[in-house]
Amino acid sequence: MAKDRILVTGAAGFAGSHIVSHLMANTDWEIIGLDRLSYAGSLERLAEFQGNPRLKMVFHDFRAVYPSSVLRALDGVRYVIHNGAETHVERSIQDPEPFIMSNVLGTMNTLQAGKELKVEHFIYVSTDEVHGPAPLGVDFTEESPIRPSNPYSASKAGGEALAYAWWKCYRLPVTSTRTMNLIGERQHPEKFLPMCTRKVLRGEKVVIHGKRDGAGNWIIGARKWIHARNQADALLFLLKLQQKEGISRTAQGSTHGETYHVAGEERSNLEIAQLIAKTLGKKLDYELVDVHVDRPGHDLRYSLSDARIKTMGWKQPIPFEDSLRRTIEWSVRPENQRWLEE
Repeated sequence: MAKDRILVTGAAGFAGSHIVSHLMANTDWEIIGLDRLSYAGSLERLAEFQGNPRLKMVFHDFRAVYPSSVLRALDGVRYVIHNGAETHVERSIQDPEPFIMSNVLGTMNTLQAGKELKVEHFIYVSTDEVHGPAPLGVDFTEESPIRPSNPYSASKAGGEALAYAWWKCYRLPVTSTRTMNLIGERQHPEKFLPMCTRKVLRGEKVVIHGKRDGAGNWIIGARKWIHARNQADALLFLLKLQQKEGISRTAQGSTHGETYHVAGEERSNLEIAQLIAKTLGKKLDYELVDVHVDRPGHDLRYSLSDARIKTMGWKQPIPFEDSLRRTIEWSVRPENQRWLEE
């Protein structure tokens, strides 16, 4: 009997490679990884699967329409995880166009490909940032207003709108997820965790963003943090839930047309930096900087409630503290330190 086949976009990127690894370990599916190998993509992340017949790479820039040659290579795909995206807020503020092209136009092209392939489930991976800044004590739900603060988050919100429209108009079975700050091995060095790890190792000063309240006290920027394999586990959970509950569930609406938050555990950026320094046995040298002066378009706090997916039975397989410690320890091994280099 033919195995299930899944397409993972952005497969050579940080999050995408963890999705591929998780699928390889927890299914017998055939996996097609699609990537254009931008500055953030590297086949080295998938080196352990070189020669494995279950993984096939297809190289295409989804900012362009999927040509017939690529669609032929994707023949038989039943599921899509559209993870590929431009994801850097600072870059989006400096140059918005690539983010609109990848995250809006690229999402439309991938939805169209899914429609032509008649896939059974299409998951669009979005971000917590579409909601904008979260006040202290507030966790946004899936129904909270969409109020993006920068071109990156606006482009992801645009992709969400397209995904929902393809469900409503074309009945493409789409589910969207929003996740928070990912951590894990082989992350691009421009991201906070590898950047902070690199600076702590070198004894350099780490900039921590916050703002002063009316009394002049610092409020430190905070996020919820989640290991990339935990996100991958949530995506597989949603795919298998749909698979398990089948046609009767589909008739009721199922997960199709729905959005699910995949959150994590909240820590301030300073707490993350302190945990890195503690794990490495180093002193933390840091400076507090006003986020609104230093980084206009950046938000101080994001936060999601993931009660919906947890109510459906999903649990994070890797505890946060363990995943953070393991990521730091992996990153500072001599053979892995190249992943920290700028």
